[in-house]
Amino acid sequence: MANRVSAHIQIGGVLSRSRYPELISAIVDDNPAIDWDGTPFDPSDLPVTGPLYLMDHEVAAGRFDEIEQCCRSLGLSYVRWRAGYSGSFPSDREICFGPGEPETFFTTEQDTLIFSIERIRELGSMEAIEAEYARANFNPPPLTIIDDDPVDCEAVETVHG
Repeated sequence: MANRVSAHIQIGGVLSRSRYPELISAIVDDNPAIDWDGTPFDPSDLPVTGPLYLMDHEVAAGRFDEIEQCCRSLGLSYVRWRAGYSGSFPSDREICFGPGEPETFFTTEQDTLIFSIERIRELGSMEAIEAEYARANFNPPPLTIIDDDPVDCEAVETVHG
């Protein structure tokens, strides 16, 4: 059985309405809640002004595997924090800025960023450290569902051979 810890994820970006069911399916598979008391997620309850925020206390390896994979395939950004599990994995924050691979930053159990002395030396300057800190404190934009673009029949040209 996998080690289970508390974790939360914030999801943001622009998503077409026709792809929203893919995200819903991933959320249903991972079964997070909308608050720490376990209130179930309802697909009609999208945040109006911020990212979608989901959480759970008993997450296998502290990862929302289906949700995270879905976000990457849909080009959505996310920030996922997980508590550490002694001897297995540290407390960390994984950030996916949209396209590309996610980045991981170490944190405390209270989700405060930690930079090792080696990383500080590697960064080399206060400006670089502050830039890294700002990057690691990324918050996703609001999750915005947009209507699919209708096909403009007049704009489509038929090529004759």
